[in-house]
Amino acid sequence: MNNLSELVRGGTLCLSKAGIGIGGTTTKASITAPNGAGVDFAIAGKIYHVGEADDLLVFTARTQAALYSCIYLVCITAANVITLVPGTDVLTANVAAGNSPLQWPEPTVNTCPIGAIRIDSGASAFVAATTALTGGTVTVTYYDLFAVPDAPIVA
Repeated sequence: MNNLSELVRGGTLCLSKAGIGIGGTTTKASITAPNGAGVDFAIAGKIYHVGEADDLLVFTARTQAALYSCIYLVCITAANVITLVPGTDVLTANVAAGNSPLQWPEPTVNTCPIGAIRIDSGASAFVAATTALTGGTVTVTYYDLFAVPDAPIVA
């Protein structure tokens, strides 16, 4: 991943708040930018735009074990293809105790990270594209990003 501090010219970063949140379909997430006009972002110094849309962020087949936490990085290409890149699963109790931080996943090549979704599974596993993001069996936290933070989540 490249950001402004690593390049002589250009950079890869999100230029506006994405407004990542739960979608109309509770197993998906959406972009509801506070500016009402979508999200502007740059990849390698070139600027792009994606409009806000419901159910735009779709989790792909993956199971996160019960009682574990994971960060899913929201990445977008210049062609507005969005993917969710899972990080490493960490026992939620260890994250809460400050013993095992949640590391940010690496963005895929030629994408811009615009947000992230942290999922803390409860007594049941989180099954991507099946488990609702509405609480009950999971706790979900949404992040809007300028770039991938340089420090992990420690609690």
